[in-house]
Amino acid sequence: MNLKRVAAVMSLAGGIAAATAGTSHAQAAMAGGCELRITEVRALDLQETPTDEIYLRVGDERTGTRTFTEGQTREATELGNADQITEFIAPGGFVAVSVVEDDPTIDTVIGSFRVPCRAAAVQRDVAGANAFYRVSYVVTQLP
Repeated sequence: MNLKRVAAVMSLAGGIAAATAGTSHAQAAMAGGCELRITEVRALDLQETPTDEIYLRVGDERTGTRTFTEGQTREATELGNADQITEFIAPGGFVAVSVVEDDPTIDTVIGSFRVPCRAAAVQRDVAGANAFYRVSYVVTQLP
């Protein structure tokens, strides 16, 4: 779920909680959570030479597809907008991230990993389907 949707749901939930249980919006907002932001993707070994057509799945969002050559690094903003590369993680929860080769018939998942709600700056290696990518991301603890 993107952050705008999470904010709207939390605001609605906070309003309902305040109306029914006497809690304030400030107390409802103290629930916390984390924000995952993909920062870059690097192609270390391609699935198909001379280029791969790659997109990411970040939670329930999908980035745009970009062409990678071996050794190429792309900033996450080249793959998608803030909603596509940023995701809310509920306290104690996680978000799944997948690196996917965009193929004409059936897309190939190169690899996936789960990101927990814990402050971190990480480079995560993803290998599979004869390819190897490195995904860098930051997780920020929300108040």
